[in-house]
Amino acid sequence: MAKVRLIKVASDFDLQFDEVLQMAKSKLSEEMLTGRGRNTWVDKEGQAILMESMYIHEIVPKHYRGKVVATAPNPSYVFAYIPEIQMKVPVVIPRRYKNSIKGKSITIEMIEDVRGKSYRYVK
Repeated sequence: MAKVRLIKVASDFDLQFDEVLQMAKSKLSEEMLTGRGRNTWVDKEGQAILMESMYIHEIVPKHYRGKVVATAPNPSYVFAYIPEIQMKVPVVIPRRYKNSIKGKSITIEMIEDVRGKSYRYVK
């Protein structure tokens, strides 16, 4: 799966292009989208997230790309900088990655609930 135009995704699901563009901007990271207007392309990683959100719109969380800058005192967490929100946030990771993930760029999900926002690593 290479990049695909957002117009094709809209026609596959019989939706208006503006609805699909709005959904893509709200659910995907800026790095997953290229182009402007009707000439917008979605990369392979973004396509999977977008297809999932077409079926279950409310459940799919916002995705970001961030760089791991430090490990946290708790081995289940690392600190990652997300340029889109310009913040360093704690991210939950699998414990087996605690020593090997520093300095790498990762995909992060933001989950928002009553208690606030939390971030977790996505493969």
